[in-house]
Amino acid sequence: MSHRPDLGYRDEGWDLADPDFYSDAARVLPPAAFRSLNFTRLEDEAIWTRDWICVGSHESIPAVGDLLPFTVGTHGIHVQRAEDGLQARFNKAQHGGCRTVPLQCQTGAKTRCSFTSCGYSRDRGAIPAGELGDGTPEMHQYLGLRPERLLTAHVRSWGPLIFVNLDVAPTAPEPGFAALNKAGRFFGNHKPTRSAERWLEFSANWKLLGQALAGGTPAGEEGEGNWIFAETTLADGAPAVTAWLFPNLVLIATESETCAIVLQQTAIGRTLCRLCVYGESDRLDDGRWTAEVETRAALAEAGHLDLARWATSFRPETIGAPRPLQSDVHGAWMQQALARRVARIPQDDIEQPLFNNPRG
Repeated sequence: MSHRPDLGYRDEGWDLADPDFYSDAARVLPPAAFRSLNFTRLEDEAIWTRDWICVGSHESIPAVGDLLPFTVGTHGIHVQRAEDGLQARFNKAQHGGCRTVPLQCQTGAKTRCSFTSCGYSRDRGAIPAGELGDGTPEMHQYLGLRPERLLTAHVRSWGPLIFVNLDVAPTAPEPGFAALNKAGRFFGNHKPTRSAERWLEFSANWKLLGQALAGGTPAGEEGEGNWIFAETTLADGAPAVTAWLFPNLVLIATESETCAIVLQQTAIGRTLCRLCVYGESDRLDDGRWTAEVETRAALAEAGHLDLARWATSFRPETIGAPRPLQSDVHGAWMQQALARRVARIPQDDIEQPLFNNPRG
């Protein structure tokens, strides 16, 4: 009889890495999936260190030497433009200037830190090459004295967007990118101009926010559960299409414009959206898209509040009650995508999860 090891992810009476946690697909996931620090650590091992993660756009780092920081899960990485293309690396200072991770930084919330490059702190925007000179804090924290010795990550592009993958030997993403662009014509010469990037933050778990932003009538999906494509109508009545490229990129597009939304979890119940718009005009109406994102995000915030308080004294009527039925098609798709990735975690009998060693 085969033995399935306990991977060390337990909370609220659940083994979060057990298939039984995901087995009742007719209902929403147990609340631990939206409020548990241990679940975010599981996601770090199952998703953020293995999937292709969108970190931003080429327009953010146009010149050689420009650097784009992005915290992937609890891993501080950056992408820098070099003479021969893009280079993705782990930051030199994964714990900022700390010998160990302070307790206040182990809560699942990205803290504001003067060092800015720590995997437990909030990112700053792209850094021009001129600010990375010798002796600067940015140079020390991100690159160190020998950037060529830093641990590297894989980097790819789709149209104007940049993706990284922290796994050792990831599957090439290009076929999936091409199939999705064929379905939605999200990027191309017909949408050559980008708006300024805008950052919006919402009080919702990233999974619920992605579900709400990508909402619509499903019109196709990739067989391995990497993306789902849908048709929708915007708040102003315009027809549009959406795509959720799992885990952290949502696209909402009309014939003339594409709104690209990069999701980044900043706390268990908070998600940052890095939003920009691509189109054919020099005067892109990003305010229209901001309003659309805020309208959809409000649904995610309400849903998160309900689930985060499920079976607690805030909602005593739910204690002992069955979980809500899963009535959202994108929610059901998200649960399947999540379950598939957890099932792929190496089932080795180890004392500590691979990417979550508190002694590190």
